[in-house]
Amino acid sequence: MTDGVWWERGARAEGRMVPGPGPSGVQPELVDATREAVRGAVRGRIAGYTPDWTASDRQDAGVALVRLFGTQAEPVLSRVNRLPEKILAEHLATAGVRRRPAGPAAALLEFTVNPPDGASVLVPAGFQAAAPGPDGQVVYETDDDLYATPATVAALAVQEAGTPEQLPLGPAGPGRPFAPFGRDPRPGDGLWIALAGAAAPYPRLSLGLVVVAVPPAPARSGGAELPPPAGPLLEWDVLDGTRFVPAEVVRDGTDGLRGSGTVELRVPRTWAPGTPAGFRQGPPLRWLRLRIAHGAFDGPGPVVSGLRLNTVAATAARTVRDEPLQPVQDVSGAGRRVLRLSQVPILAGSLVIEVDDDTGGDVFGTTVPTAARWQEVESLAAYGADDRVFTVDHATGEVAFGDGVHGAAVPPGFRNVRAVRYRVGGGAAGTVAAGAVNAVVTALPFVLGVTNPFPASGGEDAEPDAEAIRRGVGELRARGRAVAPADYGLLATRAPGAAVARARGVPGLHPGYPGVAIPGVVGVLVVPEPLPDADPAAGPPLPTAAALQAVADFLTGTVAPAGVTVVAAPVAYRRVAVEAWVTLDPDQDRSAVLARAGDAVTGYLDPLRGGDDGAGWPFGGALRHTPLVRRLLTVDGVLSVSRLSFTVDGVRLPACADHPIGADRLVWPERPLLIPVEDTGAPS
Repeated sequence: MTDGVWWERGARAEGRMVPGPGPSGVQPELVDATREAVRGAVRGRIAGYTPDWTASDRQDAGVALVRLFGTQAEPVLSRVNRLPEKILAEHLATAGVRRRPAGPAAALLEFTVNPPDGASVLVPAGFQAAAPGPDGQVVYETDDDLYATPATVAALAVQEAGTPEQLPLGPAGPGRPFAPFGRDPRPGDGLWIALAGAAAPYPRLSLGLVVVAVPPAPARSGGAELPPPAGPLLEWDVLDGTRFVPAEVVRDGTDGLRGSGTVELRVPRTWAPGTPAGFRQGPPLRWLRLRIAHGAFDGPGPVVSGLRLNTVAATAARTVRDEPLQPVQDVSGAGRRVLRLSQVPILAGSLVIEVDDDTGGDVFGTTVPTAARWQEVESLAAYGADDRVFTVDHATGEVAFGDGVHGAAVPPGFRNVRAVRYRVGGGAAGTVAAGAVNAVVTALPFVLGVTNPFPASGGEDAEPDAEAIRRGVGELRARGRAVAPADYGLLATRAPGAAVARARGVPGLHPGYPGVAIPGVVGVLVVPEPLPDADPAAGPPLPTAAALQAVADFLTGTVAPAGVTVVAAPVAYRRVAVEAWVTLDPDQDRSAVLARAGDAVTGYLDPLRGGDDGAGWPFGGALRHTPLVRRLLTVDGVLSVSRLSFTVDGVRLPACADHPIGADRLVWPERPLLIPVEDTGAPS
């Protein structure tokens, strides 16, 4: 007979499993880490080691030492129980799995200028403004150049079927949400915007529009070209006196009014005031028109709730320029160097590094030094000795270069590695409320003020360790390549700048062609990170058009096989309301119990934190009566559930019935209706 291998001799067959961060959700408990267990184990050894010690009085010095030892050992043993988590985390780190870095918030900034001649003022890209934050100021930088005009919006009108209708204007723009093309948009319908000012805006005019949230159009990347889904062609033009002149669209952040953003137009220098035909005569104004040239919207037309002049996109980040990297450690025997940047956290993809190729042999400085730009990559493992690449730890600022085998080695030298520029920022603190950005950091003539007329969005903190561990196990299976459909959904969460919380890959799915499986196409359904102060009553979170394009471009450019077309689209939701008759514990506060029960229902159905495993409601997961009843019965103070029914998209279903939600869809919980009943089953 054998006693078995050495690692089985001390194993406990009755070992307990406890919740853990791994993909299974549990991990073994190595020791009982409570102070009572430690004290009991010591007391059990007293008879064998010190049989003469028989005093059990709490005032005995030995008893006090046993109690003290149990108290001191408890936190130590608690850390021992985290050893499985530590082993898994180190294994994932060795395999190249890293936490997702903090993501920056984005906002539209509106500028107020007052030049003496009434001409537009150039606000260059990189202009800084600030908002108060929990740990000091949150700095925003503009992403593009802005030509800010002192002109104001004097009138708005919607022209439908040839008839213009004036819209009410308030101090903050439109007095109410409006349909810019009317209730039934057709070619020729349009929106008129009148500007009042001493001089014409030139050379560009920037308009910020807030479109009431609708699912954005799918974004595609890679593969063969597909016929574009039907959609209207929108045209901008200006009324120059009595004739129309086309206004070239330089940048359209709204994607044809499919989402909120900034539209930048190139307008003529000689933009004369006038009055459009069919409008009441009044003071001459400079009129701008947006109209449907041809085509139609697939569904209801857009609804605009906000319109501002002089807006530009901005990011909650600061740019650092021309910084020599500082050494963290000397060159190792393998030739690898690790250097560090002074400011963190670093935004992914923002670091530009130049390495001076001069090794220091030219002591007299007779030759011009040459510098080469190196490329940031996720891992050095796939690169050769001549590849000028590096990796970045965005949280610590450490930059690692190759060893001459995997990645080129940095030439020896002093301060010969320089960060041309990088951006620092990110985190949920940047998601500020409307009007919070009100401090000018960059001094610029004629700029009187700045604000964000609408709330910021998109800021997220660095990924928690538990989430990184759960995601990392799946990334090991994918090995950095999207082969199976599940790989696309998993790797989509790594798309920089997209703030993706969950995603699902579906082969052959193109939302623009419903019901048709298209070979060579992979649809990726995206669930974005919600805003920190989002109102659940406003509806489920929807990704922006820019986020969808970022996901599609990242997957096709980084992980998808050649020739595959990736189409990123928002997921479709089913709105679900739950009605339940519950019997409550009469000895507890009824309102508190009902609040806990309501939170349990909405939490279980949540698309990001719901489901049986707490990782989000499963895509296409059916609504089932029994699991939800069991979830309610776990709430302290709920004694029984006598009746439970679902209402899906406004349609009430029979009690105690399950309901499928459709393939690849999610549920969005509405406020549940919990009806207290007596033990007899009648409402109380």
